[in-house]
Amino acid sequence: MKLLAIDTTANTAAAALLEDGRILASYQQNGTMTHSETMLSMIENLLANAQSAPGALDMLAVSVGPGSFTGVRIGVSVIKGLAFGRGIPCVPVSTLDALSENLRSTAEAAELPLYVCPVMDARRSQLYTALFVYERDADGTLIRRRVWEDDMLSAAELASRLSAVSHRVIFVGEGCRVTAREIALPHCTEADESVRYQNGVSVARAALRVWMEAEDRDAFTDLALKPTYLRPSQAERERAEKQQ
Repeated sequence: MKLLAIDTTANTAAAALLEDGRILASYQQNGTMTHSETMLSMIENLLANAQSAPGALDMLAVSVGPGSFTGVRIGVSVIKGLAFGRGIPCVPVSTLDALSENLRSTAEAAELPLYVCPVMDARRSQLYTALFVYERDADGTLIRRRVWEDDMLSAAELASRLSAVSHRVIFVGEGCRVTAREIALPHCTEADESVRYQNGVSVARAALRVWMEAEDRDAFTDLALKPTYLRPSQAERERAEKQQ
């Protein structure tokens, strides 16, 4: 099975192509928000270099948020366009869920449990965040478990929650450097820059897990694919203020 996964939820544009879990190609571009211009050419180059084509894809995956409202919409629209009329599964993935997958290799070599806290700038002094923990099951297999659902918190609120965690916490995501500076907890550190940002492979692996755990796989259609926002957009807030 060939799976194409993309992420356009933040400054980093990322895409990856996997076949039966094996990475065929992975692209990442930092420092730009012009995803509407870069993502389609990135996908085209990725498929060409992997000697593949859109018609050979068996599944599509995309980070559907939280993140930049414009970026999230671009990613969802690209996947809808690729899937249109083909009837192939389109799997939505939480941006924060995918970011936590970036630390899987780190967890393999770390003392466990290891907590991973994805953080993204939500503007207005707020952060999009969640919490995951890597552990080993009774057979010694590395597993990752969600501790908190995706949420929007201030740095002070996040610090209060993390103060109750008694093990090492690693921040990952574009907001991790600022968060590590504002949250002065000795057990909290920031991820290395090499694994800090959005990664198409992580989106793909998160999507495969979502697919395997789903009770109704027929629900993963291009028509059902929608962005996930943790708060109203600026336009919606302004409209509500005017109505009030």
